[in-house]
Amino acid sequence: MRKKNTGPITVPIEKVELEDHSYHILVAVEVNGIAGDMIIDTGASVTVADRQLFPRFEEPEEAVKIQSGSITGEIKDVQVMHTESFQIGSIQLQEMCIALIDLDYVNKMYKKHLNRKVIGLLGSDFCIRHGIIIDYPHLTLTISQQD
Repeated sequence: MRKKNTGPITVPIEKVELEDHSYHILVAVEVNGIAGDMIIDTGASVTVADRQLFPRFEEPEEAVKIQSGSITGEIKDVQVMHTESFQIGSIQLQEMCIALIDLDYVNKMYKKHLNRKVIGLLGSDFCIRHGIIIDYPHLTLTISQQD
């Protein structure tokens, strides 16, 4: 049986500069056993993961539809996945629903500027549900509400 998490948890975040004065904030996560960085994107309405990391995912017959877009236009071929596990920092959160999209455009930018890859975007759905507080000066993220 999993121990229930209590109280706020603070985890480190990383500020990366892609170009002059163009920043992203990253946090280390593990989704279904796959560890990597997610971009904290409060402008994203839902949390998404790179579909290339979950190739064996099978969309259920009654798939949940998510309308998705970016500042460059509509994002096509969105699938929905219920995670088996989602860990951030030292806490294991209950399963959650995330969208799977092609993040190739994001990873091309990261490879060009930083020679690294991200596994997804941590969206406002997660931030609101868990009462996220981002402390930019100290580069920490506090999870106030846990499942």
